[in-house]
Amino acid sequence: MKALSFFLPVAVAVLGGAVACGGSDSTGPENRARRTTAVVGDSQSAPTGTVLPIPLSFVVLDAGDVPLVGATVTWKVTSGSASLSASATKTDANGTAQTTVTLGNTIGPVGVRGTVGSVAPVNFSLAALDPCGYAAVYTIGSTVNGALTTGDCRQVFSGNGYYYDYYGFTTGAQQGLTVTMSSTSFDTWIDFYGGPDTAQLDVVGFNNDLSLTSTNSLMQAIVAPGAYQIGANSNRPNATGSYTLTSAVRPQTVSGCQAIFFTRGISVSDSVTATDCPTDFQGNAGYGDAALIFLRAGSVVTLSEHSAAINPELKLYAYDSTFRTSAGTPVAMNDDSAAGSTNAFISYPVTVTNFYVIFIGTSAPSQTGAYTFGISASATAAGSKARPEPLRFPPLPSHWPVSVARRS
Repeated sequence: MKALSFFLPVAVAVLGGAVACGGSDSTGPENRARRTTAVVGDSQSAPTGTVLPIPLSFVVLDAGDVPLVGATVTWKVTSGSASLSASATKTDANGTAQTTVTLGNTIGPVGVRGTVGSVAPVNFSLAALDPCGYAAVYTIGSTVNGALTTGDCRQVFSGNGYYYDYYGFTTGAQQGLTVTMSSTSFDTWIDFYGGPDTAQLDVVGFNNDLSLTSTNSLMQAIVAPGAYQIGANSNRPNATGSYTLTSAVRPQTVSGCQAIFFTRGISVSDSVTATDCPTDFQGNAGYGDAALIFLRAGSVVTLSEHSAAINPELKLYAYDSTFRTSAGTPVAMNDDSAAGSTNAFISYPVTVTNFYVIFIGTSAPSQTGAYTFGISASATAAGSKARPEPLRFPPLPSHWPVSVARRS
């Protein structure tokens, strides 16, 4: 799995330095430089085309270890692809000189050198990362004002390219979350990856439009402990422009027939109510909650619904062309898991890699009441990937049941 952040700068002292020979106070303060210290900004890495968050800087001292003011420091890119905010700067009142680095579009090491007088130069070792193998560290509840640019990761499928920014986070406990993405420049799209296996990521969810009248995106999920990444991108190929990405913690419940994604290894305590989905996806009367889960062929998914208040019933549908037109029939369903038990249980060997819709309901149309639903974390899974291939599914409604059109 790729690194999720750049190395933070560490202040270090560059000891010693060659003493200037034949210098004179009258020819400039840099000729009185004897050594440098407090180097900041070394060992940073970031995606190609981005500005490093920490300017490169160091302090220039004279023979008495007093910071020099007004000494000229020259800056130069010695290797790799990058540009500098200034090729020469003067030390400030604290003896500090700095420059800002913008990485070029070439992946690999980048070297920058700062020189003052005849003191040994200060070398900075930086790195320009593949933007498709990088995710900025993200915290649920924070807001990012970003932009899709031609220097971002460009994922190509079905002959079309889409620019992506990735944001990564981990959670040590089961978490309910909502992610929103808005833009006045383009039609937004959110992809969501991750899962309980912190060494591997898989598809978790996605969203195009939060409603039939909006081009902004909203994705809701209940996820197991693990590592996750948000892929901020666009509905249309090659779209660029500014966007805002936000998130929030949400209740770990399913209500109002909202579209929500689950991962393996979660447990939900909720209730079937009269404000939930009024029918299943075949039109059969009976209240229930609906959620989606991404499953890979070769795995087994195990679902359970327990209740002392209702007679639980589970149905699992493949989210394919049949589902989008008429919902077809469930690929698996269960009312009573065993003789004498009204709890529901499904163990389904997955034959097709796809999203699947889980309907958590009752066997009696008018029943309402509390239940506990769970998805086993174990599976005989086909291997997932460090970040799986982008998948373009038809636009998903924010509420069920809504007919959905294939992406044009």
